[in-house]
Amino acid sequence: MKRVLSMGVAAVVVVGVLALGQIPTPAGDVVLTLSGSIALRNAGEVFQFDLDMLKALPFVEYEVEDPWLGTQVYGGVELRALLHYVGIPGAARWAVIVASDEKEFPVAIKDAFDYPILIAYSSGGERIRASRGGPLKLVFPYQIEGVEDLYAPEMWSWYVVEIRIEY
Repeated sequence: MKRVLSMGVAAVVVVGVLALGQIPTPAGDVVLTLSGSIALRNAGEVFQFDLDMLKALPFVEYEVEDPWLGTQVYGGVELRALLHYVGIPGAARWAVIVASDEKEFPVAIKDAFDYPILIAYSSGGERIRASRGGPLKLVFPYQIEGVEDLYAPEMWSWYVVEIRIEY
């Protein structure tokens, strides 16, 4: 039932954006591309975000034990919010996070909707510098019991550039 509701919300978001007649496009440098099985596109077969477009989405912030940098307060957009925004099919199974070095980190769609997994762009209220994995970083909510068992520290991706939706 939760997944059906999630997909219904995604459809409403996509229909709402389309009804307005304007699909946003990046005005600045593209920092994130969503590809694969998505309904909303703004650049050929993909949806591209600049940092301001990401910041226009609902902001989530939490403190978590980063396996590489210790206790951090990360802020950004939840993966589920991005999936809702671009609209994904109910049969989609994976959100594959792609880093700038082309390493890939699969996140189950179910987990993306069940947990506040972040595509973070801030740490301690400041932008995430490249030396700390920015501008975008995949952050798992290790403060929630069991998440670390699902996603080991090696899954924390620095330099996120793409999210590909797959079956």
